[in-house]
Amino acid sequence: MSKESELIYFDAEEMRRFLVDALVASRVEKEVAKSTAENLLLASLRGTDSHGVRLLPHYLEGVKGGRINPDPQFKIERRAASCSLLDAGDSFGAAAGFAAIDEAIRLARESGSGFVAVSNSSHCGALAQFALKAAKEDMVGLAFTQATPKVRNPNGVRPFFGTNPLCVAAPMAAEEPFCFDSAPTPFSNNKVKEFREQGKELPGGVAADSEGIETLDPGLATQLLRIGDYKGFGLSMVVDMFCSLFSGMGMGDEVSTMYGNSMSEKRKLGQFYGAYSIEAFESPDVFKNRLQGIADRIRMEPRRDPDTPVLVPGDPEKAEMAIRLKSGIPLTRAFHIEFDRIAVELNIELSVTIPVEGAD
Repeated sequence: MSKESELIYFDAEEMRRFLVDALVASRVEKEVAKSTAENLLLASLRGTDSHGVRLLPHYLEGVKGGRINPDPQFKIERRAASCSLLDAGDSFGAAAGFAAIDEAIRLARESGSGFVAVSNSSHCGALAQFALKAAKEDMVGLAFTQATPKVRNPNGVRPFFGTNPLCVAAPMAAEEPFCFDSAPTPFSNNKVKEFREQGKELPGGVAADSEGIETLDPGLATQLLRIGDYKGFGLSMVVDMFCSLFSGMGMGDEVSTMYGNSMSEKRKLGQFYGAYSIEAFESPDVFKNRLQGIADRIRMEPRRDPDTPVLVPGDPEKAEMAIRLKSGIPLTRAFHIEFDRIAVELNIELSVTIPVEGAD
């Protein structure tokens, strides 16, 4: 393992403070900074490193270059009993996402369900945090977002739609909520980038080169392969329909790219959030107990490999979060150096928990 890929572990609360301090020192409004930091931190705690704290330098470049508005005035327009539009003002997608799911929850308390289409947004990070917020209010939460066009067309040579992930979360009786958060691709673009940075070979079935031919080399990967071929492609289109056609933002190959373009260029992304009040359909206690029972039964299913547990969506993230809350968030030495540079540049403090030389 190279020196740059050695792991250093950061305490979660210290990392939260550093993220907020770095954003505020970069002129980001404090509540927007807190929301964005929370999204990045929770993604890393849940093991979704591609969407976690490692995105901080990119976000700060977006503020510096003018791509991201650091002090927005979110505009919410109610259009029907259960529907609102939110104009994110070209600010942080995470902050807009939390504002949108809060509005969806409010609408659901009044009308049984609430849906919010977001316009003029930017990269919103991992979707789980937004849907989970609804789940903790005894609701079923939904979150969709557009992404950089990266998904290879069926029998095509170039991408048209983005990974366009979707997330559904719901409360359970005896543990943290059920949460399915996935793109219709084995890897996200940020995860491919993470492999490239670490000098690691990609697994099969993940990516293709500029000619649409599958590759294991992250340096050659320009496209992502779909799960289920045209079925995964169809899911990408469905998510884009909600995010684009309800918000007025571009669709498919009109969606802006996260990397490679000028950092002065606004992303103009669309997102879509929803909340269903469980109480409008069923007693929340009955719902949560039944979902808990189903999850418990799945985990007790016979195993082909006795050493590998049968899991429910969200189980790996729950387990990883329990570990990282104790042991810290791992970042490569290369990112530690980058975070140190940010700390010096912005005159803020960066604390480390335990350096682990040569950790896996």
